[in-house]
Amino acid sequence: MKLACKNTQIKTIRKIFFAVLYGLLSAIGINMFLSHANSYSVGVPGIAQLLHAILLKTNFNLSISLLMIFMNIPLFLFAWRCFGLRYITYSLIAVASNITFLEFIPQTMIVSDKLTNTLLGAALIGIGVGLCFNNGFSTGGTDVIVTYVQMRFKKKIGFVNNLINGIVLVAAALCFDLGRSVFSLIGMLVTSYSMDYFFIQQKDVNIMIFTKQSAKLAAALKNFVHGATLLNGTGIYTDQPTDIIIIVAQKGQLKYLKQTIQLTDPNAFISVQGADADLGNYRQVFED
Repeated sequence: MKLACKNTQIKTIRKIFFAVLYGLLSAIGINMFLSHANSYSVGVPGIAQLLHAILLKTNFNLSISLLMIFMNIPLFLFAWRCFGLRYITYSLIAVASNITFLEFIPQTMIVSDKLTNTLLGAALIGIGVGLCFNNGFSTGGTDVIVTYVQMRFKKKIGFVNNLINGIVLVAAALCFDLGRSVFSLIGMLVTSYSMDYFFIQQKDVNIMIFTKQSAKLAAALKNFVHGATLLNGTGIYTDQPTDIIIIVAQKGQLKYLKQTIQLTDPNAFISVQGADADLGNYRQVFED
């Protein structure tokens, strides 16, 4: 009981840490890099940036932070209904930290080149978002919609974000110039790639376990979130029975699986390969 409570506390602290880290990385990416390239971020921050720039043309200065608050309210209500209070708790921390850091981090120019600013800012934001997704929560805003689509239709988060952010590119081109859209597009692609790279939970793998202790191992895997298939085989070299257990799971769950297998059968051989689960009764399960 004490161990379970300690593990829960560690997970909570870890999620809060990554939520705040995202807020810091996103604010640095926007204030210190993207803003100097007239490049817009992904999701709600990017929309807020664009609206802020449009309003400035009419001499109406409404802060990016305030715009983000207004836009996040209906999205958080949707997330509360779809994913529950626990999910949006950490997303709220992520958004709150982002808004706070945006207010206090100065718009200091580190490099003058627009392309460099775009690449660095977009990469920082993508890393922050991917780490949050990897720990079972979103960064709020349009990420709520992305999470729902990713879980429901198994589309990669970067791909879905590109579709959502297309409206920002079109609006930037219509309201300003094509240059802003081009740099924003480059930044969005970099952010999407960074998100997909760091979000290992969405990557499926095929695990084959070769064991002579299949009964014990099958019992140990009863509590695993994904099912398994047991095949009876014979070792060609030893001519002895060697069973094969096949599991399709997420890459982020490999650590738990390896620990379970090692405790049950230290002599088991494990083979891991990339997999694409498209059809059938398989659903990605994210950390709670």
